[in-house]
Amino acid sequence: MRRGFLIIILLFLLVNLYTSVKVEYNSQLSSEIINTEYINGIEYFNVFELNKALKAQIKEDIIDQRLKVNIYGEQIIFLLESSYLSFGTDIYNTKFSLISKGDKHFLPVIFLKEILPLLYPEKIEFSNNKIIADTPVDKSIRTIVLDPGHGGKDPGAIGYSKNNYEKDIVLKIAKTLKKDLEKNLDVDVFLTRESDEFISLQQRTLFANQCGADLFISIHINAHPNKKAHGVEVYYLSTAKTDDARAVEALENSVVYDYEGGEKAVKEYDDLAFILADMAQSEHLEESYQQALKIQHSLVKHTKARDRGVKQANFYVLRGAFMPAVLLELGYITNKEEEKKLIKFSYQDKLTKAIFEGIKDFKYKFDQMQ
Repeated sequence: MRRGFLIIILLFLLVNLYTSVKVEYNSQLSSEIINTEYINGIEYFNVFELNKALKAQIKEDIIDQRLKVNIYGEQIIFLLESSYLSFGTDIYNTKFSLISKGDKHFLPVIFLKEILPLLYPEKIEFSNNKIIADTPVDKSIRTIVLDPGHGGKDPGAIGYSKNNYEKDIVLKIAKTLKKDLEKNLDVDVFLTRESDEFISLQQRTLFANQCGADLFISIHINAHPNKKAHGVEVYYLSTAKTDDARAVEALENSVVYDYEGGEKAVKEYDDLAFILADMAQSEHLEESYQQALKIQHSLVKHTKARDRGVKQANFYVLRGAFMPAVLLELGYITNKEEEKKLIKFSYQDKLTKAIFEGIKDFKYKFDQMQ
């Protein structure tokens, strides 16, 4: 009898420790569950549950001690360790403070039941412990464009042996990476080229914009007069800061002069339209930097190659990309030993897996915390 009573008490405590709020939509979208838990006797939920249920973009501002949550294109600002939030010019009080535990932030459930319907009266209502909401705006990464560098009349970097070309290796890697991404992540992946053909740098970026890409990754292999140069590095768009970065920038941008029409073509890339396009890309510099960090870390981890770091350079192929964009240099084909590795399927497989993991980690973070 006593044992049965203790079991009932235990079940009661467990039920009240972890509960939930159901979210239904005014559409055919399947319902979601916001998991809740009791903290110091008050029902709370992890703020990232809002990403799952309402496709919220969440960003923590440590300097200003704020948590910014964007739902339906409008921003809610929470003060860390406070019960106050702002929405537009209005201030609201959730009665119980936001609680932070490491990188997790918990909001009182009263926010779901009372505050959220006030903020979005035409989109959200709460009744019978259930949220009824308009279909949320999904800004997660759904479309990725992979850009195998060079191609056709432009071989790219030529190997130490003079028998292997950058254009062939990066195309193989891009094709395998496309399959892996589409198989394992909920994304559509497009290639700027699927065969040995020449595509101008401008056309590559234009293609990514036309696809509505959420991410643009240009894949390359490096070259250097110093045959001992080796290692991997990832770039994002900005002014080159080092001599090495300027050298790689000049190498990749020389495609325009060599294969797209000489000085006239270079001038077209440097005209006002592209300067303005660079300004548009600046909106995505932080995301581009974060993506570069993820991929670089993964490349070094999987290949054990020399870590040449994340760098900045003014690559023509990244100009005008209206999404996070990075350029990968997967090794030096002009290095005798690195060339031997780069042409092997087993090493190409390591590179592909590394890039995949970097993209996956970035997508997971980006989808929650744009």
